[in-house]
Amino acid sequence: MSNSLRDQLLKQGLVSKEQAKQAEKQAKLKEHQGQKTQSKKQKANKAIVDKESISYLAAKAREEEIARAKELNRQKEIEREKKAWWSQVRDIIDCQHVNDPDAEGTYYFLEDKWVRKIEVTLKQRQLLARAELAITAIDEKYYLVPAAVAEKVQARVPKIVVCFHQAANGRIAEQDEAYIAYPIPDDLIW
Repeated sequence: MSNSLRDQLLKQGLVSKEQAKQAEKQAKLKEHQGQKTQSKKQKANKAIVDKESISYLAAKAREEEIARAKELNRQKEIEREKKAWWSQVRDIIDCQHVNDPDAEGTYYFLEDKWVRKIEVTLKQRQLLARAELAITAIDEKYYLVPAAVAEKVQARVPKIVVCFHQAANGRIAEQDEAYIAYPIPDDLIW
């Protein structure tokens, strides 16, 4: 019972087969052209959106690239400063160290958890005990430097000064009261 309008009109004799075919062709052509124009509109809108999104993405990529470049420049500047500080510290220690190649005694000190030693004279041992000398380490070599130099070096690169008894005077107050009567002698060799 579901005859199409075309079939009903043909049965009634109101239209001929050719007219029906022609009407059907025009309907299909109209539908096809409507789809084409709609597709063109969609493509045009998509092209506009694509151009906008491409320009947005390009601008965003440029911003990200600029941010990465700034961060990289900042890191390079920090590395350059570190190298400059290290070279300054090396120069200071090379010029100011007072290591004696003819030292006859050994001075033991703690570096991190390890006991290390350096060759010193008796006078240098006394200066170390009075905090007038300090021990610095560069490339696993130990250097004796005056206290003023040690403070300069410690301000720039703190980990390079491995033994500096600058807090020896204030340390007595921190000790237990039972040991205050028994001070450690300056000339103690262990």
